Amino acid sequence: MLEDSKSARRDDNLENSLKNHHLTEEKTNLDANYDKLVEHVNQLLNAQEERVLDLSYMKVNGHGAESSSSAVPVMKSEIEKKEAEIMEVNGKYSVLMNLAEAQGRVIRTQKGNHLKEKEKLSEENYNLKLQIDKLSKSEDKLNDEIVVLNLHIDGLKKGIENLIKRRDELKLHIADQLKALEKNQEKLKMIRDILDG
Repeated sequence: MLEDSKSARRDDNLENSLKNHHLTEEKTNLDANYDKLVEHVNQLLNAQEERVLDLSYMKVNGHGAESSSSAVPVMKSEIEKKEAEIMEVNGKYSVLMNLAEAQGRVIRTQKGNHLKEKEKLSEENYNLKLQIDKLSKSEDKLNDEIVVLNLHIDGLKKGIENLIKRRDELKLHIADQLKALEKNQEKLKMIRDILDG
């Protein structure tokens, strides 16, 4: 059961690490893309400023209303493009921030889960130690009882041996008594025969 729990936790950790790795790679790629877009937008803004300066220069130098009127739609078009690019960059930046926030939540959740798992394992380990101590005490008690029982068994064996020895002695004594009785009966018979005779 403990091994299954460890294996499942290890699999979860590997899966979460893989997710973190993918999110980190995605964030790195988005950071790089964001930096490129910011640089591009800055270049476009610089180009726009240069064109505005060129337009101002053209107005000041009086290149004519025709050249300035043809530059206005181009400038409007450039401004619209830049605004669209800025919105795109802002959208990508928002996605990047959401990804970073999601990654932070995943990391915090993983840390929380890891701490909970660690706490649970510590508690299980403590409970196992308590059970082992309890079993060790029970084993010691049983060993003491076995020693006492073995002493009783040894005492009973000695008692049985003494009883067997006493029985054998009694058998010999009874056999001797029976032989003596037979001899006495024979003597008594002989005496009766003599007295009758």
